[in-house]
Amino acid sequence: MNVAQAKQTVRAWIEANTARWPGLRAAHLVGGVNSLPDEAPFPANKDIDLHLVFAEDSPILRAEGPFMNILEESLARLAVEAGIKSVADYRSPGLVLCNPEIAYHLTVDSVLYDPSFLLRDLQSEVRRGYARRRWVHARIDHERHGLDRAFAMRPMAAAHLGPSGEVSILGYAMTFLTTVLQVAQLRAPRIGSGMLVRMREALSDCGRLDLYDDVLALFGLQDVTPTQVEDLLNDGIDAFDLAVAVIKTPHPAQHKMHRHLRPYFVESCGGMVAAGDHREALFWGILFCLTSTDVILADGPAAVQPAFAAYQHRFLQALGMDDAGARADRYVQAERLADRFFALAEEIIDRHPEIED
Repeated sequence: MNVAQAKQTVRAWIEANTARWPGLRAAHLVGGVNSLPDEAPFPANKDIDLHLVFAEDSPILRAEGPFMNILEESLARLAVEAGIKSVADYRSPGLVLCNPEIAYHLTVDSVLYDPSFLLRDLQSEVRRGYARRRWVHARIDHERHGLDRAFAMRPMAAAHLGPSGEVSILGYAMTFLTTVLQVAQLRAPRIGSGMLVRMREALSDCGRLDLYDDVLALFGLQDVTPTQVEDLLNDGIDAFDLAVAVIKTPHPAQHKMHRHLRPYFVESCGGMVAAGDHREALFWGILFCLTSTDVILADGPAAVQPAFAAYQHRFLQALGMDDAGARADRYVQAERLADRFFALAEEIIDRHPEIED
């Protein structure tokens, strides 16, 4: 399947479901697919991301608790992750231009469904304003607020999931440090499995690999060996396979606990290890390995729970975050590191030749 075929598959899925999605106003692609040429093969270990945009009174917009409002689907071997969005986020070009989750994607050919021309009418102004300094700064501010909200989730994560919750939130916080550099460089915001690889590339372009070393140190990844990573990930794969079979209790990352997402975890990590990016692979494994063990400890057979509890502890130990004091120190480090990332983003904006006043 090439990229054009993947897009058409998703478009057909949307059109087939309009009757059971009352209030659907529009849909468009987001994420890495918008950076791929139509004729390129669509990677088997990637999912395709999009936003489904609903009227403000649509019941589908009601998220429950801390859980992300996301639809997961498997279409002809294509994994789809659809974020549920309100039309309120698309009310004006200014609102879109402030939002890095949306803005870039309306500067390119991303529209899948737009019967009322909501997106079409926004695109021309979004394209004209995208590189203007005021809107770039607004998107940087959006990332800062998102990071602050992520850090604020730490007490809730610790209360519900313990150490694994704290570490998972710290990993989630890194998405904002990756995207803030992409926003400042006017690049497509991309996270996903190769997030740390893209962060490293962006920092290399700036001559600031010292910051990347600090990210690795933050997660205890600087000295992990390929063998150690492979051992942890192999056990994590076993945990994932069991977790997707037994999950019942709601979990904040339950949208990743689907069998069709196995390649997104397994093949992505394997590819990074093979490319010499074993540290980056272990970082990507944090989400899947810790979530899987959380699920097993809640819903798995009692006979295997002690073994998976020991595995989760061993995983946290490999990151140097099995101790409450160590985790507290890492959060302090993360906040200081974030300040340096945002300062770098401002430097990039000041010297970027395409950013206009």
